[in-house]
Amino acid sequence: MWSWLAIGLSGMYSVLGAKQANPTQSLVFKIFTLLLLLILVLTQGPSADHSYWIAGGLVVSMFADTLHSFKTRKLIYFAAYLAAQVCYSKSFWVQLNGDIVWWLLALLLAASIVAFFLLLPQLDSLVFPVVTMGIMLVQLAWAAGEVWLQTPSYANAIGFSGTVIMTYSALAYAIHGFRKPMKRAYVWVSGSYFLAHALIVASIIY
Repeated sequence: MWSWLAIGLSGMYSVLGAKQANPTQSLVFKIFTLLLLLILVLTQGPSADHSYWIAGGLVVSMFADTLHSFKTRKLIYFAAYLAAQVCYSKSFWVQLNGDIVWWLLALLLAASIVAFFLLLPQLDSLVFPVVTMGIMLVQLAWAAGEVWLQTPSYANAIGFSGTVIMTYSALAYAIHGFRKPMKRAYVWVSGSYFLAHALIVASIIY
């Protein structure tokens, strides 16, 4: 309980830093929030492959967020975000041991195609990275959804919700940056980003 309270407060301070245009505060508490989640995984998560992949995803996310906050090495931090999603995806894929449900993939692809065409007029040279990120997020949500469908449980539902929210966070970031600035974007983007990580971690704790 206290650990989740600390994680929530740290995330709030990061969001407040973004609101107040204080990038140092936002970055420090963003990294601290992910670090607290990492400690939670290592101390309370099961000793299993999927836990280690989630831990790896958190470590890579901290690295990517640091680079992103300094606005340097765009290719490196983009690759780091993709690597973090690969780690999270692997944590779900290793839990699968049955038949694949294809309708879920079709549903996710349909939603992603609609989102892509909404953003297309503003993307210009960013089409390739956006498509790449979208593919990674779709397969992440698909993997988590497959785990939930194969083994329906509260924990697996939380994990799937986390991946969907992570996809929403990326979409909100893209809409705010490329299509139409959003009011209180720092709340919607940063808040959903932290919530997504927290739910993915919670899925292996409970």
